Amino acid sequence: MSFSTSWDNTAQPSTLGALALTGAADMPQQSLLFATTDLGQANEQVSRVYTSYRYHTRGLRRDPASMYNMPGQSIGLSKFCYGTDITIEPEPFDDFVLVLTTLSGQSTISTPSVESIGGVGTTVLVAPGEHSRYFYDSDNSQLVTRIDCQRIVELAGSMSNLKPWEFPLSSQVINDDNQRALWHASLNQLRHILDPATSPQSRALLLPRAEELLILSLLCAQSDGYVSRSPLSSGVNPAYLKRAVAYIEEHADQAVTLLDIAEAAHCGIRSLHRSFHEWRGISPMRYLKEVRLRNVRQALLNPSEGDCVTDLATRWGFLHLGQFSVDYRRAFGEKPSDTFRRAR
Repeated sequence: MSFSTSWDNTAQPSTLGALALTGAADMPQQSLLFATTDLGQANEQVSRVYTSYRYHTRGLRRDPASMYNMPGQSIGLSKFCYGTDITIEPEPFDDFVLVLTTLSGQSTISTPSVESIGGVGTTVLVAPGEHSRYFYDSDNSQLVTRIDCQRIVELAGSMSNLKPWEFPLSSQVINDDNQRALWHASLNQLRHILDPATSPQSRALLLPRAEELLILSLLCAQSDGYVSRSPLSSGVNPAYLKRAVAYIEEHADQAVTLLDIAEAAHCGIRSLHRSFHEWRGISPMRYLKEVRLRNVRQALLNPSEGDCVTDLATRWGFLHLGQFSVDYRRAFGEKPSDTFRRAR
């Protein structure tokens, strides 16, 4: 079963955490990716770094939207603000973990297992595959850490008997002052190494160690301790996987979340992830995307009168048309418009 955790983190972080957070938030001007009053342009730029998302705003704009971005080897740091009250609903991501730290203003971060309402210093881990939702007020700025899942699995696996499909992290609020201070201090160190002013020789030597330290601090902060988890038994009955697959294929044209799939399969989200990776080699949400792509292709090959590519893509849940075109071409070797034109 999934669980729900709600924290109200409006209190200020510890002194050590605040000092470390201040350093990590100081992004060099060379890393500015954009500053714009056009939220559509901001959406496009942010989607390239993370994943496509829907948004809606309310209230007056205070400042332009802006984003700083500093990529590393397996970890990237970003700082962004939208300058207005905004709600963001991204597509579930499969290949990375997000850790969001509130630098100013207020934030509300929700997943099927976590809801965090907090101010400065609030730090939330969002695991892959989960449907998430974020509200930021007009004063809000966020420091976002993007960590490749593969590196997390490699590092965790080297320290235990963890199997590749047993992803060691779940969504959580890092609420312990000492753990949060360690995370902020590790972020500060990584930010200095990623700074363009750091020499290439120092960066090449220090970056792998700094990224490893950051991931280790995250693993240590996981509330239930990844090293204590039992590996998946090779004799697990995949009946719930069959239920999950049937649900996905039947409801692929609807707004399906990871929690919906887990509930239909009668299993927990973590078990669902493990079974898909073991038996299918992909995540549940990636399988959903593949089903939708196949269905869109069939619709494009057999269009009805009045159909167009945009309508068919939207009908099957693809709201970001640029990303849809990229995914479709990667899957089938041609543009959606080429398929549609050939069928007419």
